[in-house]
Amino acid sequence: MTTRTATAARGALLAALLALLGSGGNGAHALGMNYGYEAFSTADAVTWVQMCGTWGKDHQGTYRVVHAEQYAQSFLYVQWMTRDANGSLRAEHTVAIAELDNDHAEISLSDLTCRATPRGIVVTAKADSGHDQKLRRVTIEVGPAPGQYRYRAQNTR
Repeated sequence: MTTRTATAARGALLAALLALLGSGGNGAHALGMNYGYEAFSTADAVTWVQMCGTWGKDHQGTYRVVHAEQYAQSFLYVQWMTRDANGSLRAEHTVAIAELDNDHAEISLSDLTCRATPRGIVVTAKADSGHDQKLRRVTIEVGPAPGQYRYRAQNTR
């Protein structure tokens, strides 16, 4: 094999490896596939929707939390919603909770709650892991900036 052919082969192998690992730079979810909000456009996949709290300089927007289930696991999305001129709600920004929204995560949420805070919202839930059979309490602090959140999981047993 010539040096040029070997270099091209190594480049192709590197590109394939990077594609396999994903472009997010986060190896925690490398084995699974992340699902965007658009994957749950059918009503039967969505199990819980909650409007909660307000955002924006004049509190003109509201947060919407969407829980969906697929493959016996939970997917969670938070949307920054506003009303258009006709009064209809539209999503200004949607964020997938990356720690959950991966088909390899195998986390099932229950007892979801959402409460408003001065800086955004706090979503809490019980999280049952299919990997280690541990029950956790999940807390997700959202906002105030679009896309901003902080995920924490605490073992309960």
